[in-house]
Amino acid sequence: MYEILKDIDFIIFDLDGVFYREDEKIEGTKAIIDFLDSQKIEYCFFTNNSNYKTSRYKDKLLYGGVDVSENRIFTTTKLIEHYLFENFADNIYVLGSMQLQESLYSKYKKSEENPEYVIIGMENEITLKDISNTINLIGENTKIIAANPDKLIPLKGRFELECGVINSIISQFTNKEIKIIGKPNTYGYETILKKFNKQSHKTMMIGDTYETDILGAKNSKINPAWIKTGNDLPNYVVKKDFMIFDSLIDLKKRLEKAKGF
Repeated sequence: MYEILKDIDFIIFDLDGVFYREDEKIEGTKAIIDFLDSQKIEYCFFTNNSNYKTSRYKDKLLYGGVDVSENRIFTTTKLIEHYLFENFADNIYVLGSMQLQESLYSKYKKSEENPEYVIIGMENEITLKDISNTINLIGENTKIIAANPDKLIPLKGRFELECGVINSIISQFTNKEIKIIGKPNTYGYETILKKFNKQSHKTMMIGDTYETDILGAKNSKINPAWIKTGNDLPNYVVKKDFMIFDSLIDLKKRLEKAKGF
């Protein structure tokens, strides 16, 4: 399985659990990026989070010693913007963070009556009334987009509800299919591959969450790799048909070996 490493010329990294854990640094971040730069192996970062601007993630990476362009950072907000542009969207309604609202309303008209698109993201301040209001303004022809399908986000010793919970409620009461933009849907991966002009079979996705990172890579015919520095693998995962790395240091060593160092 690991023999594919010799042909890899593009790596997509998840962020939280791979390059940092919440606000904690993870060992090996600068070393792996320096190695990839030296070997001209391209890379980018892909997060399901729609709460923050790419500048926030650039700063978090810089805190760990990694200085990258925001053009290499893909949030679901950025991908939603791209999807709406591709589909000639005109008017929208956003249920999500202030950052998501500001980003999208700066480009598309806000409509509170039968909008063309409703966009769902996660925000801890969202109330049941907010969700009810959103359901009531959805019309027969309204299309619904969601940033990601995650129902829970693991934090230190606890969990918080995520976008998938809101998706479930709105889908149940509207009987509408919701288009997921983030992982494990293929849209984000396909958009990234097209932007960098890369082929899926020479690309590797490295993440710590099986349900999004690993399954998303599989869905997109990208080589999946799970890293042990973040979330645990679910107990139901018996067949480990994906690469496993102990850490970014382990990844660097395996790439060096595969590339003949």
